[in-house]
Amino acid sequence: MDKAVESPIALFFKGLRSNRVAFYSCVVILLMTLLSLAAYLVIADDSPNANNQIPEVALSKPMAQIKLLKVKTSNESKAGFIKGMIFGFPRNYRQQAFDSLHCATNDVSLFYAGKQKFIIYDQILSEDQLNLPVEEKAKYITDKLTTAQTFLLGTDKYGRSVLSRLILGIRVSLLVGLLAVIVSLFVGVTLGAAGGYYGGWIDQVLLYFINVVWAIPTLLLVFAIVLALGRGMGIIFFAIGLTMWVDVARIVRGQVMEAKNQLYVQAAKSLGQKNHLILFKHILPNIMGPILVVTAANFATAILVEAGLSYLGFGINPPTPSLGNMLNENYGYALSGFYTLALAPALVVSILVLCFNLLGSGLRDVFDVRKE
Repeated sequence: MDKAVESPIALFFKGLRSNRVAFYSCVVILLMTLLSLAAYLVIADDSPNANNQIPEVALSKPMAQIKLLKVKTSNESKAGFIKGMIFGFPRNYRQQAFDSLHCATNDVSLFYAGKQKFIIYDQILSEDQLNLPVEEKAKYITDKLTTAQTFLLGTDKYGRSVLSRLILGIRVSLLVGLLAVIVSLFVGVTLGAAGGYYGGWIDQVLLYFINVVWAIPTLLLVFAIVLALGRGMGIIFFAIGLTMWVDVARIVRGQVMEAKNQLYVQAAKSLGQKNHLILFKHILPNIMGPILVVTAANFATAILVEAGLSYLGFGINPPTPSLGNMLNENYGYALSGFYTLALAPALVVSILVLCFNLLGSGLRDVFDVRKE
């Protein structure tokens, strides 16, 4: 009895699993994606943009464990669970670092790094708690308002958690990469398919346009678009996408020119199907392999370009964390012995770019029809 024919998706995953390097690269990308999606649920600083600044603990070394006291602020904004997962959870308090504290009659004395600071009870307790005895106030403050936080990768020059901002930076890089790839696919597939299928003057104009854009350096074109339209996440992914569509268009054009002479296309034409249906219903699904390969490569390029733009000051606006602007803010401190501040974002960028490139190479092998 003949074996059941495996679906294209099943064959794809079977081929991907057979290539260990591509498979593990895919696993790393998926793990980083899940981590970035759930960022505000797992990071220590879940405030918007992980921008909780504690000046006293600025430039703390990795694994530093610091005691923190909650001090009330005037911020009363709140966020629901869904909104908080996306934008962060606003806090109605700030955190004050201390090594030890002493509760007196009217205030709390905090000692940190040899310095003393006084916090009056109005700033930390509710009106009902102000009339409690000093012993009860001290017990409540110690049990409810103080915490010990370990900064696994230390803090930056503003006293913000490096690890929290790093995870959010991964989210920004992946989001910019995804949106840029979508823009490049939309433009590249549309123009490349039209030129390759219809040929003639349409193909000539497209080919000329491709060569013109191809001659402009990627970063220079992105700079021009950003300077013309302004900074911001929307502009960044749009600008990067408009520089990467050329690769997609060239590959799609060549694949469509080859596919339109195949028998299944001639059969569809003989049945009277319209050109646009033949193109998008029959030809494009059969050339998805090369498109996926160039998509993975473009994803890596988009992450690298975004990091480069942010590093040069043309990318994502602070305080929104991105891997590039973290490098821009902290690379100078690496020369002073704070290596983690520069190495952490640089290493994450390298891992992401490497994984996407390895995945692209693996996909090329999976879709190689010459393999036995």
